[in-house]
Amino acid sequence: MDLLPLFSTLPQHQILSRLIWMRWIAIVAQLLVIAVVHFTLDVGLSAGALKSLFGVIGLLAVFNLLSWRRTRRVRPAGDPELFVQLLADVTSLSLLLYFSGGATNPFVSFYLPALAVAAAILPWRLASVLALYAFASYSLLTYVYQPLHIHDSSRGMAYHLAGMWVNFAVSAALITWFVTRISANLRQREAQLGQARERQLQGERMVALGAQAASAAHEMGTPLATIAVIAGELRNEARQSPALAAYGADLALIEQQIGLCKNALERMRVDAEPQAALGPHALKEWLAKFIEAWRLRYPAVKLSLTLPEQDGKSSQVQVLGQVLLTLLDNAARAVAANGGRIQVTLTFAGASALIRVQDDGAGIAAELLPRLGYQPVASSAVDGKGIGLLLAFENARQIGAEIRLSTPSAGTGTIADFTLELA
Repeated sequence: MDLLPLFSTLPQHQILSRLIWMRWIAIVAQLLVIAVVHFTLDVGLSAGALKSLFGVIGLLAVFNLLSWRRTRRVRPAGDPELFVQLLADVTSLSLLLYFSGGATNPFVSFYLPALAVAAAILPWRLASVLALYAFASYSLLTYVYQPLHIHDSSRGMAYHLAGMWVNFAVSAALITWFVTRISANLRQREAQLGQARERQLQGERMVALGAQAASAAHEMGTPLATIAVIAGELRNEARQSPALAAYGADLALIEQQIGLCKNALERMRVDAEPQAALGPHALKEWLAKFIEAWRLRYPAVKLSLTLPEQDGKSSQVQVLGQVLLTLLDNAARAVAANGGRIQVTLTFAGASALIRVQDDGAGIAAELLPRLGYQPVASSAVDGKGIGLLLAFENARQIGAEIRLSTPSAGTGTIADFTLELA
């Protein structure tokens, strides 16, 4: 199995840092092994061999220090640099084995962890080159090496078996740790891919809903204009005809509602146009005007607005209006039956603004709260199927904002918190 795709989720500088930490562990372990062999076991290590071993370890430590300084640079490490790092590890291991028995050294299998790392972080060509280099080094060490002198052959065999046991334990621990980290990164990447696919599907769904809304708005334009003309003519007739005079107020209300529909269609047209030229708006002034305009949609609904003393600006008032219109309409429908109230509050915290829409209606069922805004719902507890909230949540995500729906501790009503960053 090719481990490169599994490990590719880690940044290059993080890979290099892990190699450096693994090398420090290897250096400490090598020093401990040399100390144990020299002072506790009956193994003949000459002064020259000890000097050579410490020299190789010293050079490896210097190389590791230089590599650590390299991690402080902004430029990430590339594949050739990582190959050089592992090549240094294999070369140092080959030199240590040369001065301590060659292929007869029980720690000769330490080539395998280095090759496992290479297979995970390098392209297959560089990993193959390193594997061939390690194979050639191993093969050469079977003939060219400085032997260890152990006078008691039975004790030497016991030492060899003990060394093989330690070698297996350490290699198994390193490979297990390494593969575990790879698996964790694989699961993280799969989760990220799943979230990306979900966002893509939601985006496609929003595009389809937007296209349907635009088509419906276009189709409604002509009949709405016809209704407006007829309503205007009826109002003129009501001024002259006593039989229609009693319906004058109703006709005026019809014309007012037709005007709201025309304004909504006009907003859809304006929202579809580029708004790059618009600058940031003062949220307090904008929100006050928006609420006054919204009251015409539900004149019977009691709504109170609370504004702070401070103010902030946002360049996303277009999307903010779309989202807030949905939240307010839902709240109005929730309180229409029991004559409740809606409370809109604007607060600022650092570089963000919070607009809270709270109603004292019947509330939303607890099982629906996690689903609203993420998928359509079919329930009598909410008006419609949650398409408006679906669009509102998607619009908020597009500008990096967030919507949270919750139920007060009293168990009645709904709180909708809309948080967005200031300009």
